[in-house]
Amino acid sequence: MKCNNNLVLQILEKEHLSDIIKTFIFPWTTLKATTEKWEQYYQDQEIGNRTVCIAKIDNQLIGYGTLIKDSKYPFFKIAHIPEINDVRILEEYQGRGFGKQLIQYLENIALIEQYQEIGIGVGLYKDYGNAQKLYVRMGYVPDGNGITYNYQQVTPGSSYTLDDDLIIWLKKDLGKNRIAT
Repeated sequence: MKCNNNLVLQILEKEHLSDIIKTFIFPWTTLKATTEKWEQYYQDQEIGNRTVCIAKIDNQLIGYGTLIKDSKYPFFKIAHIPEINDVRILEEYQGRGFGKQLIQYLENIALIEQYQEIGIGVGLYKDYGNAQKLYVRMGYVPDGNGITYNYQQVTPGSSYTLDDDLIIWLKKDLGKNRIAT
């Protein structure tokens, strides 16, 4: 799908794996772990549990996002709410609306698949600030179940590490009258 600003969004194919592994290996992980992650994502997609979307500009990979149909977050799992997960746009391309377009693409996939709601989790520290603002502007609201650590509700009075596993969960009504494109 061609979007604004020459952005092209498409579903991950096997031949994309080597490029995505090279582009999205981070200092906090290893080549082996990154390769295993992407092979698992592709396998999950092949069996219908996840849809992986990649974002390109001028045939250069700039981001990705996934839609999980069976979330690990218990409240989404029970309510059969798909989860937008692991959305990333390369830093030099952030702030240009590419993340928003990617999320809208995943929302439309969920809509086509007859889901009425969609969910997303977001971290609580500053690195997630732009994502937090974007999700609210896009109509996501807290699901009302508080925050979780590693997908489990936190216990008041307990201490938790402020890391990527401390999440607030948001959801959005996809609306019955919205037209998928």
